[in-house]
Amino acid sequence: MKRTIALALASLMALCLFAACGTNAETEETASPSPSAEAELTAEERAQLYADAITAARGDEENEAYPVLKTGDEITDMYYQVLGITAEDAEAMAMSVSLINVKAYGIAVIKPAEGREEAVTTGLQSFIDNQMQSFQNYLADQYEVAQNARLETLDDGTVLLVMCDGQDTVFDAIVSAIEAE
Repeated sequence: MKRTIALALASLMALCLFAACGTNAETEETASPSPSAEAELTAEERAQLYADAITAARGDEENEAYPVLKTGDEITDMYYQVLGITAEDAEAMAMSVSLINVKAYGIAVIKPAEGREEAVTTGLQSFIDNQMQSFQNYLADQYEVAQNARLETLDDGTVLLVMCDGQDTVFDAIVSAIEAE
């Protein structure tokens, strides 16, 4: 009798273990969301992603000389005016811009607010045009930097402006960081 009870309990325990393993496997499969079901980043998270991407794409000298400002920071109207946009144009953003007109330098990563993509791209193109005009007869090397600036809209709707030395390398690094998220 004792053997029969022990055998029955051992069988029941083994059955429970198998059932528990099956349940865990099903839970893991259903718990991990598919890429399309992932939650959208909040504006704050997106701005931090953009700021981190800018910082990682640059060297220590640029990171020290040109701080990154993002949504939620105290961005003064002067920065918006220089870039040709308003705070209402952006859902989330990070930027690093030289306000002193001795170097053509500006990086802006902006998720436009609903219906504001054209305002953002137009404003940033005006910034590029103004930099080119400022340096055309002043500093030929900085005119070339402004002339080679990259302004593109990424697949996710993010507008990216990169105007600096080595703009292609910086641009590609920022895009890779954003797409990795």
